[in-house]
Amino acid sequence: MTTLLQLLIGGLALGAIYSLIALGFTIIFQAGIMNFAQGSFMLVGAYMVSYLALTLGWNFFIALLMAIVATVVIGVAFDRYILTRMGSRPVFTVIMVTISLEIFLKAVVQAMAGTDIRNNGDPWGKSGFTLGELRFNTNDLLAITISLVLLAIFFAFFKFSKQGIAMRAVALDYEAAAAVGINIPKVNAITWGISVGVTTIAGVFLAGFPRTLDPAMGDSALKALPAVVLGGLGSTTGAVIGGIVIGLAEVLVAGYGEQVNKVIPIGSGAQQVAPYVVLLIVLLVRPHGLFGKKGVERV
Repeated sequence: MTTLLQLLIGGLALGAIYSLIALGFTIIFQAGIMNFAQGSFMLVGAYMVSYLALTLGWNFFIALLMAIVATVVIGVAFDRYILTRMGSRPVFTVIMVTISLEIFLKAVVQAMAGTDIRNNGDPWGKSGFTLGELRFNTNDLLAITISLVLLAIFFAFFKFSKQGIAMRAVALDYEAAAAVGINIPKVNAITWGISVGVTTIAGVFLAGFPRTLDPAMGDSALKALPAVVLGGLGSTTGAVIGGIVIGLAEVLVAGYGEQVNKVIPIGSGAQQVAPYVVLLIVLLVRPHGLFGKKGVERV
């Protein structure tokens, strides 16, 4: 029982991080773009925090703020000067452009920081406390708490603020929103800013103990894609729930790897496959995801 509770704590922490990454994907998707460069934005932000905090000795929270500002500037500039100029190009072309950005940013990070494993520079490190037989890591608790706070702030912003309502209008009908005078470039900039900023924060927690920071961490963003699809494309609530489900599935399967292999002999990487198995099972029952809605097309 203790092992199960310990795994559930770790799974919730990882799921909260995946929820933030999935939310970043979903926000951009609502703007009509599937951004496959989310992993690199996460990587750039985490490495920048590590460099400023560890190498230059900056305060960690100032380093985090600067990293968020830097990644937001990159994201908004990419949208303004590249995606906006593409006009009504096919969706596949836009996807390939975001993949190109992913490769470029990852190459820049590796060229400047190398491939060595490093810490993310957070002041809490391996700290935590023990309650009975359960171990609570500070990084996990902060990841859960801050993720919940950020998600609550986002949902409040999305539902009640003027810019949030404008984002919803653009997501619902781009042309109608433009026709009633909504500033589309401004809305797109806010959309990219929120998406990239949230992803940067997720990357910092993902690099914290018991995990580490290395270039391969950027690939972890792809694990949030099953969360997006599982929750339902375009559903922010689904992104959050999907992220938690995927995080729990990965950690539980990793913890009970031997038992899982006795039932399904898939080797030591069972936890890597678990999110996609969960996704497949859910889609067999609900093809549009947990919170996805079946599209209606007028002909």
